[in-house]
Formats: sequence, structure tokens, C-alpha cells
Amino acid sequence: MTSISFYKLAGDQQVALSLACQLIHKSLQAKQQVLCLVPDHATAQQLDEKLWGFQATAFVPHALGVDNAPVAITVEAEPGDHHQILINLQPQIPTWFSRFDRVMEIIYPEPDYEQAKRDNFTFYKDRGYALSFHDLSDKFTQ
Repeated sequence: MTSISFYKLAGDQQVALSLACQLIHKSLQAKQQVLCLVPDHATAQQLDEKLWGFQATAFVPHALGVDNAPVAITVEAEPGDHHQILINLQPQIPTWFSRFDRVMEIIYPEPDYEQAKRDNFTFYKDRGYALSFHDLSDKFTQ
């Protein structure tokens, strides 16, 4: 069954993208493919740029579009061949989330977005998914 992790941040969407970069890097080190589902094309471009400059000593192979591996960044509601890690930066849960081994939901304090993530937590919990919650509000500020 898919495991679900929530990461709560104090910063804005840019901080969420920085955390996504760290989660992507960690997933790649564990030999996991990653699909990053973002809300719009501008956010996809921002994440793409952050990943190219993520760390001076790190190389994070990625591209825009669901057909790319090991890391794909997309706004499309279609997972392609991905099934290992889903990082969901969209407010809603994609209908195909359960095909993934793990879903990571990143929460940042924007009222409508934050409420959507609360609803997502309830959705997963009511269906018996294994949930973990990580409050990084005081720890992750980049």
C-alpha cells in the first residue's frame, strides 16, 4: 500500500520548491524515480531552475514532462510510467496516486492551499493509508 508523508513548512512556495529539491536528491540517492506534480507551468520552470542549481556538487538529472526519468516535472494529470515517488505540489490528490510506492505532500501557509492539504490528509486517513507528518516549520527555512 502507498505510504503518504506530509511536510509542513513555514515559508512560501519557493521554500516548498527548495524542500522538493532536497527530497528529489534524497530519492535519487536511494535509486528511486520521482514524479513532481506542480500546479502550473511557471512553477514547473521554477523547480527546473532550482534543480539545475541545487548544489554545486550534485547533479540531479531531470526534465519537464512526464516521459522523463529519473525525475520528471509535470503539470499534467497523467503519471506516465512513474510509480515510485510522487511529490505532489498541487492542492488536489491525483486519482492515480495509489500506483506510487510513496506520496509526499508539501504544505506551506497559503490559506486555500493549506486547507486543501488538510482535506488530503483526511482523505488518506479515512482510507487507511500509512501516514507520517513532519513539521519542518522551525527547521527548514531555505
